[in-house]
Amino acid sequence: MRRLFVLTRDILLSIGEATGWTYKEVNVIVWYFVIPATWAVLLDQIFGTHRFKIAFTASAVAVLSSVDFHSFSNWLFDRSADFLNSLNALGSNYVNSSVIVCLLIPIVVYAVLLWFAFFRSLFAFVSHNLPIQEQEPDLH
Repeated sequence: MRRLFVLTRDILLSIGEATGWTYKEVNVIVWYFVIPATWAVLLDQIFGTHRFKIAFTASAVAVLSSVDFHSFSNWLFDRSADFLNSLNALGSNYVNSSVIVCLLIPIVVYAVLLWFAFFRSLFAFVSHNLPIQEQEPDLH
């Protein structure tokens, strides 16, 4: 778990160095904007609509236009860290909770959304178009 945490942290730090954003800003952008935006796209793919993208975009614009992003990122990151630290009461620690909540759970969510968005319809298409063997009627 520690290796995944350090790798993720280092990637976020690198993004911050490349963009001029702080670690907390990059963290908030990735986990509160990029990941949910991609989930909205996948949900729209599943339901054949644009509602999730529109709702997410409107919400993000409303939030981002009404706050100082640096202060907001610091506040949101700190509240997120508080939540992850609260899981210590369950026998976890910040590193393990971060990996589970911020990496493993989103990966599972992506797997489910991708299945429903793309592979389920492909499976249905393939199975629907497979030749069906005609069975002789049961005359008993």
